Amino acid sequence: NGEVNIDIYKQNLSILEKNIKNQPCKQTHYLGDASDVAVKKGFYPVGTEFAHPLHYVDLNADGETGVDIDGVVANNNYQYEFPGTRSKRVKEIRYMYKWKEVGLEDIEEKDDEDDFGTYIGIEGQGWIDNGGGWIIAAYIENRHGQLRPQTTEELAQCLGCHAKVGNTVDAIWSFQRKLPEMEGWAEMNYGHYSSKNPNKTKLHDYQNERAQMGELGYFYHTVIGAELFGVMKAEVRNELMKFAEKSNIDLPFTATAILDDEALKWLPKEEREPRLLARQALMREYSKNMEYMQYCNEDGNYYIKGDIFYPLPETMKANIQGYRKIVLDQSFNLGKDVFGSAEDHVPFTFRSDGTVVDENGAIIPVGNVIYSRPYDEEGEGTTLTGIVEGNAFDINGNPISSYSEEDEISGKIRFSGTLDRYYNPILSGKVIRK
Repeated sequence: NGEVNIDIYKQNLSILEKNIKNQPCKQTHYLGDASDVAVKKGFYPVGTEFAHPLHYVDLNADGETGVDIDGVVANNNYQYEFPGTRSKRVKEIRYMYKWKEVGLEDIEEKDDEDDFGTYIGIEGQGWIDNGGGWIIAAYIENRHGQLRPQTTEELAQCLGCHAKVGNTVDAIWSFQRKLPEMEGWAEMNYGHYSSKNPNKTKLHDYQNERAQMGELGYFYHTVIGAELFGVMKAEVRNELMKFAEKSNIDLPFTATAILDDEALKWLPKEEREPRLLARQALMREYSKNMEYMQYCNEDGNYYIKGDIFYPLPETMKANIQGYRKIVLDQSFNLGKDVFGSAEDHVPFTFRSDGTVVDENGAIIPVGNVIYSRPYDEEGEGTTLTGIVEGNAFDINGNPISSYSEEDEISGKIRFSGTLDRYYNPILSGKVIRK
């Protein structure tokens, strides 16, 4: 009857979560004043809103309150800190609004790419249409640290995840990855961070049913470098170094040699590739032994190690300092990731191993930065990605030469490569233990 009812709101959110996670749900419609809104499998109802503030990282900020707290500048007033590792300073705010209903026919794969003009909103107002029923809006810092609307060119980066990726549900990532029950409605502090005990978390890992391992364990199993750009962070390297020292894994190189990103910059393919394969073997052994988990005496549970989940202070500071350069020159349209400021700061993943060619077909010398790649008449790159399935193995690790698609989908086989065509992004509620 037009009145806010928190209990009905909670029930509607529960219905929506079950819908997005493909869980059994008897409700065909939402409740209360939304009783005329049908539950459409795999789609959010019109009017859904998401807001996502992106904070700078502050390893001293952990929800403390008082006159003298460590995460913000003191001014003798009663102050507070956000729980977790969130600074009080916000670098970006992202927002999405479901403005129209769409169906499968609206989001099916198309033969031709849409012209970008399809998505453009009104320049200066900070929004675009993703072409799938959602308005995307965002604010970002100006040169002086004040939030301003993002340009249409800057917002075009959002389309990569919220319009052009097949692993979302209705162009959204969050609900299928939500932690179970009330844990998933907590503050943005799922590890229950404490600056006094940064080596600990209270964050479980959850079973990936198809891979039959934890979600984070599967990430370490698959992603060499444990990072989007393949640049291993110091905290991850330190953890793997300790594991290599105490494990009996037989590696063709020392742990120092395979984990040294700086050395990899200047190695040709015949020397770089075997070191990366050895790194993969080390990380997969680390994942297999669930070394990223630690036992908590307080409650008898296993949680993800804080040493590998949270950044070191030097990582935090380097990220902030690097991002500061982008803020000052307002070059967000060229990307928001930086790797440092030294003359040779570009990581090995963007440097030639002596087999890479440029747009003119000329070999790029070993160690040189890859500034261009070959492309065809349509302007599309023709270089292989290197993302491959690799050889097939059964669940016991035995190599196999033939298998059915059903075996692949069900997870009865695994691959040595880094491509999983059937990865299911829906987070299970099954907690794993060592």
